[in-house]
Amino acid sequence: MTKTTVAVIGGGISGLAAAFTLQKRGIPYVLVEAGPALGGVIRTETRDGFLLEGGPDSILAQKPEGLALCRELGLGERLVPTNPDDRSVYILRGGVLHPLPEGMMLAVPTKVGPFLRSRLFSWPGKLRMGLDLLIPGRDGCGDESIASFLRRRFGQEAVERLGEPLLAGIHSGDPERLSILATFPRFRGLEEKHGSLVRGMWRAPRHPRPPGSRPPSAFYSLRCGLRELVDALVLRIPREAIWTKMPVQHLERSGSGYRLHLHRQETLDADRVIVAAPAPRIAPALEPLAPDASRVLAAIPFASTATVLVGYRSEDVAHPLNGYGMVVPKTERLRTAALSFVSSKYPGRAPEGHVLLRGFLGGSRDPSALDLTDVQMVETVAREMTQILGLRGRPVMTQVFRWPLGTPQLEVGHLERMDALERLLARETPGLVVTGAGIRSTGIPDSVAEGTRAAQAAAEGL
Repeated sequence: MTKTTVAVIGGGISGLAAAFTLQKRGIPYVLVEAGPALGGVIRTETRDGFLLEGGPDSILAQKPEGLALCRELGLGERLVPTNPDDRSVYILRGGVLHPLPEGMMLAVPTKVGPFLRSRLFSWPGKLRMGLDLLIPGRDGCGDESIASFLRRRFGQEAVERLGEPLLAGIHSGDPERLSILATFPRFRGLEEKHGSLVRGMWRAPRHPRPPGSRPPSAFYSLRCGLRELVDALVLRIPREAIWTKMPVQHLERSGSGYRLHLHRQETLDADRVIVAAPAPRIAPALEPLAPDASRVLAAIPFASTATVLVGYRSEDVAHPLNGYGMVVPKTERLRTAALSFVSSKYPGRAPEGHVLLRGFLGGSRDPSALDLTDVQMVETVAREMTQILGLRGRPVMTQVFRWPLGTPQLEVGHLERMDALERLLARETPGLVVTGAGIRSTGIPDSVAEGTRAAQAAAEGL
């Protein structure tokens, strides 16, 4: 039996951020990870000169915690912005790629001319979206789905061409079920403050730039991929504080603290516990200790997805790939939900004379996609993209990453359920804190922020 002050369960980015925070505060801890490696869904590999990201490939700049952590770890000079010259994101409509109009902030048009000239929307659809300026906003009306919110503000066409493939697509989810407050709270904030999303975007503060300068990048990666962030965090954690291949069987009370029963009959006693493992996987281990909390965690739905990377010779791709990628509405009836032009988005992702594409399958709209073999997945992406991008021949490199139950679905009412869960844990299991994907975080900056917050909460009073 081993004793420590804080046990951190889960070695994804939230658990690593929690461990790093405890390390800086000088609080003894042990990080327990069920698998053989740390990093969670961050998976970077190299193959035949291609740099492959199996999970997330970017850090959102708008939320500062991710980039701030990189700089704190000495990775500031290794941060790489997205290509500043080709920023287009395309929407497939009727088999034709249409760029998002200039000034489009996700689903909100902010520049009149480009929006009116765009062929992505019909004229009735444009007129309906323009009514956002006249439709009064709602105050304090509670949570609602992404689809319900966009339908109120912009109409059904915006739901089909923006809400489903773009906003819900980021979460591999169903726009009729995903919570607007849990996924895009800024939109509700704009409505409550300004009555109109378009008006709110117009009134948002602008940071002046020198004449001729480009706008700052919205996303960053690291020169050798996001695995650099994981490796830098691991180097800050003492080797003896990391226990891999140690799934938690169950937790129980031990005096004023907790006892973790691990693989191979190992036990770990801790005064405080941070649970940063995926909710459905850790829920059974919590059931003997906190049955009500376990049921809440087990009820959080997760979607299964796959990332399909294909490398081609540049001469075998007719499309110029002048942008970051494309999203595919469900109405197009393709299995490929989105495709990133990886080698256009970031430098150094493909060898000279080659391009790298990254397709996405599965999610709530195609849950049976993971029944396909890896070969079938590659063939699906290549076949569906051949006519759209003008692909010729076979890819020179392929790689598939599978993520069964890997993407949390923050459905309507999620934040209220998580508030109730935290009150329940504070009352029944003081000193046990839950964080990680599916609780309040979905991307790297949020996961860093939530892991840090959990460590600070666990350290209170120590």
